[in-house]
Amino acid sequence: MTIDLTPYLSDTGPKYLAVARALSEAIRQGDLLPGTRLPTHRQLADSLEVSVQTISRAYAQAEKMGLVQARVGSGTWINTLDDSRESEYLRGQEPRWESPTIDMSIAHPVCPPLHHMRFREALAQLAEQASPEVIAACRPIAGLLHQRERASEWLETRLKVPGDADDRVLCNGTAHGLMLAIATVVQHGDIVLTEALTDHGLIALSRTLGFQLRGIAIDDEGMLPDALDRACQRFRPRAVCLTPTQLNPTGATMSEERRDAIAEVLARHGTWLIEDDVHALLEPPGLTPLTARIPRQGFHVTSLTKSTLPGLRAGYLTVPRGQLHHTLPRLRATGWMATPLMFELAHLWLADGTVEELASQQRELLAERQSLAIRILGHHPLAARPSSLHVWLSLPPAWRAEELQQHAEQEGLAITTAVPFMVEQSPAPRRIRLSLGGEQDIHRLETGLERLASLLDEAPPPMMQIVY
Repeated sequence: MTIDLTPYLSDTGPKYLAVARALSEAIRQGDLLPGTRLPTHRQLADSLEVSVQTISRAYAQAEKMGLVQARVGSGTWINTLDDSRESEYLRGQEPRWESPTIDMSIAHPVCPPLHHMRFREALAQLAEQASPEVIAACRPIAGLLHQRERASEWLETRLKVPGDADDRVLCNGTAHGLMLAIATVVQHGDIVLTEALTDHGLIALSRTLGFQLRGIAIDDEGMLPDALDRACQRFRPRAVCLTPTQLNPTGATMSEERRDAIAEVLARHGTWLIEDDVHALLEPPGLTPLTARIPRQGFHVTSLTKSTLPGLRAGYLTVPRGQLHHTLPRLRATGWMATPLMFELAHLWLADGTVEELASQQRELLAERQSLAIRILGHHPLAARPSSLHVWLSLPPAWRAEELQQHAEQEGLAITTAVPFMVEQSPAPRRIRLSLGGEQDIHRLETGLERLASLLDEAPPPMMQIVY
């Protein structure tokens, strides 16, 4: 094929980097679409009047950036959205607590030594007290009754999610619960609506299950009701997946008035709601979930992962009345049943108040880190909640997000651009997401924020000119 990269080429820096960045910009502008086959090395070299070696290095750099994929015998192709936007930490690397890189790229709660001690104490208590029912359980598929009853009481009193134990399904974290909810009501090829920027896990799930994901405009409270109404009329979606509380990556949280308006649109169109409420405990009590407004057409998913310990993958899915018999076969097919031992620990902590205690501590720890981020980076526009895991930072005019990410990596910093969270191909917001909980040592986090501030306060460093 023939492509024209000349409008995107710059005269500064090595030519191979200029070509790689031109590819990036052409993709961002939508002139190169996912799945496009690129010209051969020779063809592009001839059109740009550079050496084949330059194009080979440019394609290698673009592949390193996650923009393209070289297929043996087939050529070089623009990556699909999901392939090119997967974060590095999802690519199979083991966690390294003593890594020289200061990691502000991964959504992770703060886990101080006290949390680890409480976990060890709970495991010791379970070793003494856990019944054979917990150790040897292989049914019921939805989870052991006493665990679901305790969870149901907590969901109704603390999170205001209507239902009883027969409406609750225990699952291995929120991601598992979302998959079960979507698979219950969405078929291959169906259209599902979500926020224009949303969690990358949902984007990956759309490819896994084969449904069409469409992004709806958002503001600082999340999805816009009028935009949702128009999209429901146009697309007639099967379901709408929403994160009303601390949307990843922006931190947007809906007011009660916004939740009322969104629920009214969904009720009027009769569209299934799938509510991702994984950040519920990071907010003080008071917010009412969307599901409470339309319980007959709403699935609610939450977990303890983001508010206590990430390894405690205790997830809770509330299913609308009459849908459980559709959900349980999906649960059985994807894991038989959630791990009973982890839910026995969750049961213990829900009963003795540990969950709320750890969640309260998490809010305090994150508030301290949010204050630190505002002190160091507050002269740049940013959005965040007082107890959010993230900061959503606007960039100065001189910086592009991809360039900043590369220079930050050279400074030993891991950050995330908006690209992994984009539902559709469109110009990416000139923002980065900074996660504040991944570094357990707050002094390392402070060092990372200060290094980033130094980068942002300067113009991008010039590249050495290389002549071929």
